[in-house]
Amino acid sequence: MARITEHDSSRIFDAARDWRDQCLVAGKSLLWGDRELWSPSNLQRFKACFIDRPDTSKDKNFEQKFKAQLATENEDVTRLACELLFVYFLFPTSVGRSRKTGLIREVASWRSIEIDGKAPLFDAFDTGIGNPGLVYNTGRPNELTYLARFAIAVTNKPEAERVEMLQDHLRARAMLDDLAEAHRDEFGRPPQLRHILLYLLFPDDYERIASEDHKSRIAEAFREMIEGETPDDVDDQLKAIRQRLTKFLSDHELDFYWEPLRACWYTDGESETLGALPALHIKQQIVLYGPPGTGKTYQARDIAGSLIRQELLKQWGPGRFFSTPDKKLSELVATRTQRVQFHPGYGYEDFVRGLQIASNGQTEYRDGVLLRVVEEMQRESVEEQKIPVVLILDEMNRADLSKVLGECFSLLEDRDTEVRLGGHDEKPRKVRLPANLYVIGTMNLIDQSLEHVDFALRRRFLWFFRGFSRDDFLAVSQKRWSALLEVGKLRRGWEKVEAEFEILADRALLLNEIIDGNSYLGSQYEIGHTYFCDVVSFAHRYLVSSEKRRNRVLFNSRGMALDPVDTLWRYSLAPLLTQYLSGIDSAEREALLTRAAGILLAGEGS
Repeated sequence: MARITEHDSSRIFDAARDWRDQCLVAGKSLLWGDRELWSPSNLQRFKACFIDRPDTSKDKNFEQKFKAQLATENEDVTRLACELLFVYFLFPTSVGRSRKTGLIREVASWRSIEIDGKAPLFDAFDTGIGNPGLVYNTGRPNELTYLARFAIAVTNKPEAERVEMLQDHLRARAMLDDLAEAHRDEFGRPPQLRHILLYLLFPDDYERIASEDHKSRIAEAFREMIEGETPDDVDDQLKAIRQRLTKFLSDHELDFYWEPLRACWYTDGESETLGALPALHIKQQIVLYGPPGTGKTYQARDIAGSLIRQELLKQWGPGRFFSTPDKKLSELVATRTQRVQFHPGYGYEDFVRGLQIASNGQTEYRDGVLLRVVEEMQRESVEEQKIPVVLILDEMNRADLSKVLGECFSLLEDRDTEVRLGGHDEKPRKVRLPANLYVIGTMNLIDQSLEHVDFALRRRFLWFFRGFSRDDFLAVSQKRWSALLEVGKLRRGWEKVEAEFEILADRALLLNEIIDGNSYLGSQYEIGHTYFCDVVSFAHRYLVSSEKRRNRVLFNSRGMALDPVDTLWRYSLAPLLTQYLSGIDSAEREALLTRAAGILLAGEGS
């Protein structure tokens, strides 16, 4: 259904087909010719050492645990482990070829097995299909367990039945679903390989989506387009939606992660079971809270835009919606999104209303932001009143919220009531919040602890924490790098530096884990990914005078930081952490700073 053509993914599908035919059906090897690796006996041996002996310790990384588990089995089990990793790495774009082949070669080296990382089969790692997110990486043991159990279930069947099942996507899906029930995570989500394997094996029947949550959001956003009875299975719903969309987007390559579809359902930085966008539909008021530099304001605008586009699609219908130029849609979204920046001096008279001196010297009541927005909405046509207006209250905890909201506070909970405003108007002023008004607040926890937020305010919003995001760091860094490349300020493509940015992403993640676990700091002092994105500018400056002489940009071959990362630490991160730690003993502060510098600059502890 969604064979993307922005790059050549045919080698990935070829590799997936070879895995199906050579390994799952014939029991042979992908990397070592006719060697019988995917036999029931080898898979059972892998199960015995890896699945039946899980290592849940926190003091070792995946490679250290994997090595110890495989050490108890023979060489063929290690080869099988390499090929399981190969299949695991076929889908993700978030890991480059060098990192994928590097891990497979490392695993092979534990048994002194040679692998040619430049072999044609590894060309499948040049692109990838999509980004399954950080959970796919951190949950690698669970994903590999699921993959191995699927292989065991298939190879335990007679060969003829294997062939038949692996050519029938409904039978394969039923098996994958049965296995997924035993491998759901703490949020109830199935392994992402459930979705990935269906796409790799049956790309003409499934979307290139690795997330059950994303599939559900897409189905929710476009469900009204389904003609006839709605199928029970979300994959079948997406298939019906795609068939209808092709009638309106015949000139577009249809992919739910691309515009104009992406803006109707997707918002950056969401990974929860209940995302911020569906929560806004439910409650009408949400708050994005967390440390500075985590893109909360950007995400608020993104969520607002998706909400408005979803409702426009419902109100206008697909014909009008998809025939409207995106520029016009974006302009409409902008006019229906209002943003207010709160600060310590912001008060009731600014937000609701207050006495002002008129030109004649008399005092009069003048409406604040909220009443002006409400009045404008009340003057709209019936059709316009069905389209959401989103009010973004940026850094809302920097002001005294109870005073700012006043008697309008209760309206956030009950849209069917109205309140009488205080004051001495000749004619009493009453106000009611329109049903199509939505509110998104953002809070930097460092400005004021969440503990100081009124409990009555808490219940009127749904709350979403936004911390450091490895995926967002890489996405924003790539976007900034590509922008410099496009205008000729850089000559080195992103693919040449991607592996080094992934190293920095891993170290930033580890650094924030240290901060999160520190008794004095905690999650509210995490360093947001936008701080780390400044390294792109430092790298540009570093390369301008040395493009011909520098093979590496962020780290040397030994993993030691080069000038851009060192500059980031010296002039941005170290001063920030020093300020955060200003209230503790100097020796303890220096110890934490030294540890943080070791993690970022030398990879110590990673």
